[in-house]
Amino acid sequence: MKRLTLWICLSLLGGCGLATPRTGQVVGAGVGRAVFEARTNGTDLVPVTVLFPADDSGAPLPGPHPAVVFIQGGFVATTRYEWQAVELARAGYVVALPENQLALAFFSVDYGQTARTLLVDPPRGSLLEGLVDAQRLAVAGHSLGSVVAMKLALEGNFQAVVLEAGFPDAADAAQVATFAKPSLSLAGSLDCSAKLESVREGWASLPAPTALVVVPGATHYQFTDADTEDRQRKCLPDASLADTHTRVMNAMLAFLSAALSDGSVGAASLAAVEGVTVEVR
Repeated sequence: MKRLTLWICLSLLGGCGLATPRTGQVVGAGVGRAVFEARTNGTDLVPVTVLFPADDSGAPLPGPHPAVVFIQGGFVATTRYEWQAVELARAGYVVALPENQLALAFFSVDYGQTARTLLVDPPRGSLLEGLVDAQRLAVAGHSLGSVVAMKLALEGNFQAVVLEAGFPDAADAAQVATFAKPSLSLAGSLDCSAKLESVREGWASLPAPTALVVVPGATHYQFTDADTEDRQRKCLPDASLADTHTRVMNAMLAFLSAALSDGSVGAASLAAVEGVTVEVR
């Protein structure tokens, strides 16, 4: 029935999706937000939330800007990662968050590529026209989303990858061994879901250039907008949510700035991030 409805929309109405956004909603100083619907698999519509550098009216600041496609964790709403997207947009990045089926990116890996295509080949007349530099594009993800982010990076359309509280799929080991782009693994020292030893083991499978940043006292859901799930499960952080957010974002910005400019992990800038431990190879 869903596909029949979409076919009718396409055939009779020219499409039933959202109107193409030409400006955004202001969500903070220097940051705009807009929701697109991108078509994939011929008929499926993928909601993609995009945050971007904007003026006081919500109009995008002239590009091209570097960009990040961010993949949500399993059963975690994309809205819970918008704090990261806001901070990245404030720093000059365009960030796309595709909404995966059932909030399980593992079953819709192609949605990440759909979001990438939206950024680099946007609808005519949309606010995304000319906004993104296709040569400075990274993919990131949290937890299960990091597994999918690595799969997307292995397809070759991204210049860098960030894995938050996660690690590559063991099934991708042969491809991972030949991966030639910069990567960053972010781990919480008190993560009860993606334990530090597991993240470290996964990081060991990544070829250089790569960096591992351990955020002390951080737990799994502190990469989202709240650590309620951790506390309910008696997985108690030693760091405040605000401190973890600051450290995560400072590490991401240090890495992305270098990875999308000279192809390095930005070792010196990572070493300068206060309160984390860094390993580089």
